[in-house]
Amino acid sequence: MTLSEWIQKHAKTPILGVVILALGIQVLYFCFLGYNRYNEQLEKIELLRESISLGVQQSNRPLIESAMMTSLSNPYISAVLLCADHEAQMLYPADSRNYCKDTGATIKTWPIKRRIIGSQDINLVVILSPVVAFTPLVFLVSVSFVMAGAIFWLLIRVRKRFEAEILNPISEGLNADIPLGVKELEELRFKIVERARLEREKAHLAAMFDLSAQVAHDIRSPLVALDAALNHTEQLPEKQRVIVRHAVNRIRDIANNLLEKNRLQAGTAAAATAAGEPPSVHLLSSLIDPVITEKRLSFESNPGINIDFKLPSEAYGLFASIQPVEFRRMLSNLVNNSVEALGVKGAVEVRLAHEDKTIVLTVSDNGKGIPPEILAKLGQRGETHGKSGGSGLGLFHARTTAESWGGGLTIASTPGKGTTVTVRLPQAQPTAGFVAALKLAPGRPVIVLDDDLSIHELWRGRFETARVKENNIEDFYFSEPGGLRAWVKGNPEQAPKALYLFDYDLAGHTETGLSLAEELNLCNRTILITGRAEEKRIIDACAAFKVRIIPKGLAGIVPISIGSDKPPARAVLLDDSTITQMTWEMAADEAGVKLAGYTEPDKFMADLGTFPKDMPIYIDSELGENVKGENIAAELKDKGFTNICLATAHPPERFAHLPWLKVRSKEAPWGIDDGAV
Repeated sequence: MTLSEWIQKHAKTPILGVVILALGIQVLYFCFLGYNRYNEQLEKIELLRESISLGVQQSNRPLIESAMMTSLSNPYISAVLLCADHEAQMLYPADSRNYCKDTGATIKTWPIKRRIIGSQDINLVVILSPVVAFTPLVFLVSVSFVMAGAIFWLLIRVRKRFEAEILNPISEGLNADIPLGVKELEELRFKIVERARLEREKAHLAAMFDLSAQVAHDIRSPLVALDAALNHTEQLPEKQRVIVRHAVNRIRDIANNLLEKNRLQAGTAAAATAAGEPPSVHLLSSLIDPVITEKRLSFESNPGINIDFKLPSEAYGLFASIQPVEFRRMLSNLVNNSVEALGVKGAVEVRLAHEDKTIVLTVSDNGKGIPPEILAKLGQRGETHGKSGGSGLGLFHARTTAESWGGGLTIASTPGKGTTVTVRLPQAQPTAGFVAALKLAPGRPVIVLDDDLSIHELWRGRFETARVKENNIEDFYFSEPGGLRAWVKGNPEQAPKALYLFDYDLAGHTETGLSLAEELNLCNRTILITGRAEEKRIIDACAAFKVRIIPKGLAGIVPISIGSDKPPARAVLLDDSTITQMTWEMAADEAGVKLAGYTEPDKFMADLGTFPKDMPIYIDSELGENVKGENIAAELKDKGFTNICLATAHPPERFAHLPWLKVRSKEAPWGIDDGAV
């Protein structure tokens, strides 16, 4: 519906209808008034007839004349006559026309003839004046019609002016520079033009962020290969190794910066509230890397400052229960302090390691150091050193934050040599879906799908180092979905046994590694190797499809081992879910495992004496009727059983108070065990 049609339907037509209705009501009302006046005159004429009839009967001429003269005081009566045989016997006023002969009605005269009571020959003729009686009503009706005509004329005029001054500018001028005569329209035009400009900018920014994410993905793929290659550059001179390391760091900075901007664009509001969330389990290396990137970019104007992050292979997969925003803030403050202690030249090294069940994060610099008398006070509120205008809140926040997570912070320094800040945190169990180690099984192939050939070379080099060929493990590499589909279709026996390492983004294709795993029914045998492992959307999708994740930045250090292909000969499952029992039984049959399944704890405990102490026993946490599997596991441990595992849908950190108890998902363990196939 056009604006003109809308105005016609919702404005003009209703107004015209109201006007016509009002006119109709007024005309009906005026007719009603005219009818009432006519009846009133008839009643008065009847009274006059009675008075004159009385005078005629009494032959009382004065009474007759008095009645006739009195009636003339009525403005609607112009003449009164007594007629006999068409002749006027009495006539008032005297100069009136003889209406006894002519009783026809005209617009000026309206004769009303009545016979005198008691006389057959004498008639009373009263001449009414319609003009006098109805002139006010006619005037009012005329005024109403004139007003209606004026309204119609105004509507037509308003419509023409509306089209000329409003409708046409709206359709032609709001997106142009045509001057508008109405202030509100000018403001509306400005808002529309401004909104259109913002929408174009928003679309442009969205396209730029999408492009930046793709560029970051393309940069990070060869970066992983370069990181792996840097571990084998001992033959290069030190100067060249430093140049290569700085180049790799700069590439990582670009990729992380682009990805971080993309994440902030997609979830600024969520990030704003994240600091107030309770601690949760996170992979620390994924949080540290972007912070180091940010610091390098912040201090890139100081070419003499080098900031490096060391992540040795033994530190792979370190998780802690923290608040991500507070952790980044803490690390950022520590790096800032180290850089400010260097002056114009020096190095800051961030290292992640672990000691038993404790994660050790160190931030070291080779600056001027801190005197012992000041070192003892640092970490307290208001204590600072070497910073003009410093408040000491950075170190205080870092110490209190680490302590709130069950850890601590210490500072060691040697004047003239540098300072090391050490943060210790309790190590947490990895989140569900994280691959702690890549365990391969003899005779079962490994399939790599990545659009970057440098990633193929990375895995090829890692598999050669692991000597997979000696264990009859073949590795296949694909860059696009078509080749993968063809291999899966052409190898119906090997495909269900293979381990699949898929990238998430595949340049030039609408499919993702995750969608292909779902399409080919490979989710339970797929590990997603992606640079987007920290994105909640990816994590949630992987959890839904039971796909595990390895951050692409850790692909070069994820442990690889080759285990035995033989599953345990016997195992026990205690789970009150019939569906889980059926699923495990099917998996056990395929693997050649003899599974003893129990749904009731009492029957399980009754048969416990028939099981060897090293029998693999899998217990669900929730067994119904408030029976907890972890309590049964503790009882089994006290009885000497050594191979107990809690198979539950709960996250592992829920059972952190039971460090001796292994925790896994509710999937059957045969064929897939912490990354093994």
